[in-house]
Amino acid sequence: MVECQFNHVAIDVDDLEATVAFYTDLFDMERAPTPDFGRPYAWLEFGDQQLHLIERGDAPPENQHFALIVDDFETVWDRAVERGVIGDDAGYVRALPNGVVQCYVRDPTGNRVEFMWPDVETLPERIRSRVDRVEAESPTDEPAGATIASSVYTYVD
Repeated sequence: MVECQFNHVAIDVDDLEATVAFYTDLFDMERAPTPDFGRPYAWLEFGDQQLHLIERGDAPPENQHFALIVDDFETVWDRAVERGVIGDDAGYVRALPNGVVQCYVRDPTGNRVEFMWPDVETLPERIRSRVDRVEAESPTDEPAGATIASSVYTYVD
């Protein structure tokens, strides 16, 4: 069996600098040296992974997205609220039957970005009260949906 891991995700954007600011401010990504490809391009790093931004101006597909596991959901949530990408007409958050939280926002171009948390019950009430819960189809169903490796998180009481 071939083992794979993501090296990077590349997305089209219509305003490179506004989009760089979005990802560096919201998720603490860092701008990395980027080769000159003859068009506006930026590489952002987070850990050992990268997000590549390409200024093209094409409209993003409606449901295409990528997901990030965050180690501080509350901080990212607060930043997203401050930016206005979570609210009445923007973004949404839900918990799957297995407790995994999925929060969806859009960057300045409209690209959909999901940020995830492993357990809805560990979030503060001010956030938990805004989470829509997705129920299993029947009581015997296995919890469906995305999972997050438990080794990513260490909880301290």
